[in-house]
Amino acid sequence: MLARFRNNILTILRQQLHRIDSGLRGGVRHECEVIYQNIVDRDLLSLSIPNKFYPLGAAANYGLLYLILRSAQELDIRSLVELGAGQSSLMIDALRARKVIQGDTLTIDHDEEWAARIGKIVSHQVVTAPLTIVDDKPYTYEGYDLSKVDLPQRIDFLLIDGPLGWGKSRTYARHGALPILERLDPDGFLIVVDDAEREGEAALVNRISSHLNDKGIQFRSTRILASKRQDVFASGKMIAAAFY
Repeated sequence: MLARFRNNILTILRQQLHRIDSGLRGGVRHECEVIYQNIVDRDLLSLSIPNKFYPLGAAANYGLLYLILRSAQELDIRSLVELGAGQSSLMIDALRARKVIQGDTLTIDHDEEWAARIGKIVSHQVVTAPLTIVDDKPYTYEGYDLSKVDLPQRIDFLLIDGPLGWGKSRTYARHGALPILERLDPDGFLIVVDDAEREGEAALVNRISSHLNDKGIQFRSTRILASKRQDVFASGKMIAAAFY
């Protein structure tokens, strides 16, 4: 038992050191986290939503919660797809309960137990998609198998925060979201890539930008820098999010 405890501690330390190293290279600004926390606290209070969120560790940070909150209040979200269940799912559910988000919402996760746990406490659909090895040159990774997931025909908010990006086979795991870009609403969309300070997600951001440019889609981009980094793409009816 002691050896297992020690191994768990070492794993956590390695993850945190990787996060710090990625942050230094990815330009995060930890001192800004409290600014987004204050905004989130203010907006939750104004919406009468109890602040029962835990934006720590691998969970959504205040920067991501800020993006969800502001987007929900200022944009007309009709079809939201979230990759990776967690604190962000709970925030989305709370906003749906207050009718701030009135569109359809779908959360996808690979972990059946975790998806079931989140699914029991939110009102929107949470489905599982097992991981599969994807040969996506120049990358090979474990990504979602979306072949049996009933995705909306038009998506105007795509939140990419899963699968977990730890481990050699998971560095580029979130590149599995690229085929979903074909479902983006031509009238306008918002894409948020969480953990964009990390190697795999930074490469994904570049590939999304290239895809949109190749398609001739007009868009603007920005990023939120706090304890993590979120890269944002916005177009059409969602263009305001590029100035958040």
